[in-house]
Amino acid sequence: MAESSKKIILAIQNDPTDPPHLVGRWLMEIGFEIRILRAYKGEVVPTKVPNDICALLPLGGSMGANDDEKLPWLANEKELLADAVAKEIPIFAICLGAQLLAAALGGEVSRADVGEIGIYEINRNSESDPIFNFGSSAISAQWHEDKISKLPIGAVNLASSELCENQIYRIGKATYAVQFHPEVDSGIIKLWEDDADNAFIESGKSSVKEEVQKAEVELQEIWKPIIQNWGRLILA
Repeated sequence: MAESSKKIILAIQNDPTDPPHLVGRWLMEIGFEIRILRAYKGEVVPTKVPNDICALLPLGGSMGANDDEKLPWLANEKELLADAVAKEIPIFAICLGAQLLAAALGGEVSRADVGEIGIYEINRNSESDPIFNFGSSAISAQWHEDKISKLPIGAVNLASSELCENQIYRIGKATYAVQFHPEVDSGIIKLWEDDADNAFIESGKSSVKEEVQKAEVELQEIWKPIIQNWGRLILA
């Protein structure tokens, strides 16, 4: 496939230590170009989806979804996500991205009673879905203090964990959001450990990196086909 003929996914990177990484790689493997907008560096986040973009990939970050005053680009990002939903442009939103999407559409984001840092099991509910079709449960790499406390009207909850009700949700036919981090490996987790943010300190864990490293093969076996199935939905 010629480079110019590839469909382009716009990844919005909110944090220098949370790039598209594995998710970007898996989508490129099936023919997408990933264009990274580094919002954390001051690159302007548009409020409308550019004409050459086929989908959005809003990523995670240590900030909160309601930190618009401190980080003005978050307001733009929420407008961008709302525009994509209005135009039925697919989105795959990860962690902070999932929270921003919920907030953009009238949902609510708040501090979790207990954060999730490390490997946690998520449980699929009875709602059938063509993309998130894993068994009754699956492991996931988590790193969050906030949670989506109320989904937007029309969003469908697909999975929960013991500590977080809204782990996966769907809007329309091709927009999905996950609270966990399918994009990370132990190398990314090591960067987060080194940053020693509040979430890590309050977790009381000495090494999330080792926890993720032990689960890395299983994590990728679960989430790679699901991410690529979402990509194929767009390509179809």
